[in-house]
Amino acid sequence: MRPLIVVEGGDAPLADALADLRARGLRLVDGWSAPAAGVVCVGVVADAADAASAVLAAVAGAGVVVDGRGEREILDRLCDDLRRLGPLDHRTADEPRAPRLTHEQAELVALLAAGHTLGESARRLNLSRRTADRRLAETRALLGVETTAEAVVQLTRQRGGMAQLHDEDPPPAA
Repeated sequence: MRPLIVVEGGDAPLADALADLRARGLRLVDGWSAPAAGVVCVGVVADAADAASAVLAAVAGAGVVVDGRGEREILDRLCDDLRRLGPLDHRTADEPRAPRLTHEQAELVALLAAGHTLGESARRLNLSRRTADRRLAETRALLGVETTAEAVVQLTRQRGGMAQLHDEDPPPAA
């Protein structure tokens, strides 16, 4: 699922959004001029023309990350337009920052969310069972939860549903 993200209120939530996308292995490009499916366009929206460019990039199939610096009316209209294209992740500086998982931690939780056992997940990731167990314990601690089920639920909510978690599934091992 392509990301549609609008960030308002500072550099920290924008940096978090970009780090999340990089951890998922998505290709980020600056600006709205080269929209295509499979890329995520990143840019500032300061006026109506910028907002229109961002929406056109999303219509062309690109994901978008908007650094919202325009007037309230322009940003509200942009959010409404993007919601018509898919689920919108609207972030502000007032919201607590989500813990940042490594790509490896996110891969493990994605496999668990897909219904694989820890042993199966370890094999698919070419890990020992002990390493997978340690990685899972680190993930639970980072998220502040006690059980694997709580970790899966929390990450599923943060990432907008099971489909996004499944996008990170690695190809089956040979």
